[in-house]
Amino acid sequence: MIVTDIISVILLAVLLFWTVYNGAIIYVGVKNKRKQTSALMNNKITELPKFSLIVPTKNEETVIRRCLDGIMNIDYPKDKLQVIVVDGKSEDNTLKICMEFVEKYPENIKIISEKTVKGKPAALNLALPFINGEIVGTFDADSYPEKDVLSKAASYFDDEKIVALQGRTTSINEKSTALTRVIAMEEKAWFQALLAGREKLQLFVPLAGSCQFVRREALEELGGWDENSLTEDVELALRLVEKKYLIKYAPDVCSGQETPSTIGPLFKQRVRWYRGYMETAIKYGRLLNTLNKRTVDAEISMAGPFMMVVSLLSYINWFFIALFLSQSNPIINFTGLVIVLTAVSLVSIGIGLTASEKPIKLRNIAWIPFIYFYWMFQMFIAGWAFLLLIFRRKRVWTKTNKKGTIVPGSII
Repeated sequence: MIVTDIISVILLAVLLFWTVYNGAIIYVGVKNKRKQTSALMNNKITELPKFSLIVPTKNEETVIRRCLDGIMNIDYPKDKLQVIVVDGKSEDNTLKICMEFVEKYPENIKIISEKTVKGKPAALNLALPFINGEIVGTFDADSYPEKDVLSKAASYFDDEKIVALQGRTTSINEKSTALTRVIAMEEKAWFQALLAGREKLQLFVPLAGSCQFVRREALEELGGWDENSLTEDVELALRLVEKKYLIKYAPDVCSGQETPSTIGPLFKQRVRWYRGYMETAIKYGRLLNTLNKRTVDAEISMAGPFMMVVSLLSYINWFFIALFLSQSNPIINFTGLVIVLTAVSLVSIGIGLTASEKPIKLRNIAWIPFIYFYWMFQMFIAGWAFLLLIFRRKRVWTKTNKKGTIVPGSII
């Protein structure tokens, strides 16, 4: 067996395992989508907890008013709500807008300004000494939380076993462009299928950075967020898992957020995400020293960007064999089969999500083929992030610029 055969077999085995493993989780998530109900139905809260919400900002004049309006319009007692805005030396009207809210809600909103801008995790840590709530929540500046987001989150935390909670985010500009439609579909697959499946199977639930909540005691015990991480949210989730704390996914705790509408911001965002996931996966390989379904699934979950790189390599390997060795190497047929199966899997997810929404809109099916091309683009982004990791390029926490767009009918 020549070298290309060995490479092909290894890539095929890894991709097949990855596809089957996640396919099973997604199947469980989609199957149980209609059974997901609010925790409030059978849970009467004895005493409402106080929430401290942290909103990091940096040049967010296009979105921060919408965010703070949304937070202050949440249907929750104002005496149990604290909002801390941490500003990273904004050069636009962000601080001016925030001050308007401080004047209007002096008992609820506090502004902290960073002296040195180091990225989101450092901004979040700067707020920790000032929080007075039992539950600490984080919302990005482009968030638009639903009015019942805190009352529903509170109902989950009435269970003392739950230490952290990840809510569901939805796109508020899904219908802006073809790109936002596909990204919104990807987010639905992540929350409504993959995370829902992980929750049902009691596997690892990662935190997503916005619409997430953690008990203050646990956060202080862990020392806050890791300021050296590009993905401080999932890094925190892994430390919680390492401490055997329970993280729950709550599909009824919802907040809207703006989806990147152009390639540039999306590329920068995903490079940071994928490199952050890769670095965190390597750092927490020690989780496998304690084998249980959450630690094993956590490492498999964190390997996602690596699998994208493997998928990219399989395409390159397939192209090389087809171009130079097709007459002497039948393994190309199997590699091509996996590529086809990948396409079928992606399209199947899209069809499943479309069919699970009520009422079913057949025109949404027309967007499903774009998922495959989007996947190929994501593979190249993951490949670039992998090269940055291998060559130890400087890590930079880059924010994703938002335009403040809301498209009617996009919020689900």
